[in-house]
Amino acid sequence: MAVGLMMSVTLTGGRGTSSAAQANKGLRIGMGSLPDQLDPAAAADNSTVTVVKGLFEGLVRLNAAGQAVPAIAKSWTLSKDGRTYTFALRGDAKWSNGQQVLASDFEYAWKRALAPEAKNVYAFNMYMINNAQNYNEGLLKDTSKIGVKALNNTTLQVTLKEKTSYFIQLLAESIYLPVYAKTAKANNQWATDIKSMVTNGPFKLKTWKSNEISIVKNPAYYAAQEIKLPEVRLLLPGNPTVAYINKEVDWTGGGGEESVDYTSLDSVSSRDLHEGPYASTYFYQFNLTKPPFDNLKIRQALAMAIDREALRYGNPAFGLVPPSIHGTQLNFRTEMSDKMYFHEDVAAAKQLLKEGMREAGLTKFPSFTIIVNEYINHDVIATKVIKDWQKNLGIEASVEVQSFEELLDNRIHQNYAIARAGWSADFNDPASMLELFSSQNVSNDTGWSNAGYDRYMQQARQAADPGTRMQIYATAEQLLMNQMAVIPLFYSVTDYLSHPNIKNVYVDYDGSIAFTRGSWR
Repeated sequence: MAVGLMMSVTLTGGRGTSSAAQANKGLRIGMGSLPDQLDPAAAADNSTVTVVKGLFEGLVRLNAAGQAVPAIAKSWTLSKDGRTYTFALRGDAKWSNGQQVLASDFEYAWKRALAPEAKNVYAFNMYMINNAQNYNEGLLKDTSKIGVKALNNTTLQVTLKEKTSYFIQLLAESIYLPVYAKTAKANNQWATDIKSMVTNGPFKLKTWKSNEISIVKNPAYYAAQEIKLPEVRLLLPGNPTVAYINKEVDWTGGGGEESVDYTSLDSVSSRDLHEGPYASTYFYQFNLTKPPFDNLKIRQALAMAIDREALRYGNPAFGLVPPSIHGTQLNFRTEMSDKMYFHEDVAAAKQLLKEGMREAGLTKFPSFTIIVNEYINHDVIATKVIKDWQKNLGIEASVEVQSFEELLDNRIHQNYAIARAGWSADFNDPASMLELFSSQNVSNDTGWSNAGYDRYMQQARQAADPGTRMQIYATAEQLLMNQMAVIPLFYSVTDYLSHPNIKNVYVDYDGSIAFTRGSWR
């Protein structure tokens, strides 16, 4: 599950240290795993993305509010048809070897990331670039026809296959980061060895061992004055929570493998335990082709009869877009409350069930099974939901645990009644969540299709004004919930331990730990 946090948090190691002494203090992060390669294009897990985003920087970066802001690109222009972006790169952007960051480094990196043989899992995030998908799927061999071209050392031109309003947000993702072309061309293993690592971000690699990665402030970074931490050490202790309690690390937790060990917490460390949202929504999907779930009122009744607070997982969800996804100025969920879609109401659920059963010609609701995959607590959650249905609606159901592969196969082939599902954002925009339910989306295995919803998604992609676009997304989400194509259960959260004297360090929406603008109080 992807993670995100739309707020700054604080942490440090050692209480009572003076501000003057902490000004030059580094940050120690306890990790559950460390990457064995640091290729931005191949960065797929949270620990790798955490390190990569400290070492590399793209045309834009995300600020603490989740907004894309200029980075290596100091500015850009957009053609009248909304398809061609022309980026002006900073002339003072340098690689760690002292060479200038060139527009051709971006062109090379993007085409390299799209190469079919690379098999990069996030290559689809580049498919809005003209001919990118055709090249990635092996239908096009001529890379000159891909819509990215370095016009000169500091000008990059990108042509999209259609107007895509969220394209700038996408540019902050790891798949869009540049690589030093000369080294990457000469050594295809460059990203596995510190000796061949050439980077362009706010930090540069100091040490890389099996149990520690140390990165230090890059004095050649164009915005070096914004970087306050002299060093960040990503450590692999046996138990990150115990390491935090022993003051061996200043932070642990987040969306990766470094989850908090609650059994080890004491009264002091418990005060440093925080919870934040990340960009993933947990839901159940119906087999809409199978009675009685083809009846809207029955679906609505089931959705309204669940006590989401009692599930004790995440934050109750009544929509699809999680709170860590950026909207116009604030996060989307703050600007567009999901409380306007539907709410829990047992009395209304009973009436809807009664009407739905009458419409379906049922005198007794048939028992059914929820299929879930093998993983911690999926069956526990399903059992709690079933108890609510039994208590509030008199409905009988059971749980069947399957392998993840079997669950996916059954969902794709509509071989289920109700199935566990979920979605995590691939970039920080509502489109990353809502486009899942477009009819043409290959990941949409719900069986739900709506021409009106598809039109809203198309309109949003074309809308230049952010406020208009967010309103369209809200309208589409309202339609999705009105049709109750899925039952949203909760927006995922992540726990982390952080000392109170570090600021501007937080879990980003994608589960990586954002520390580049962090500092000690």
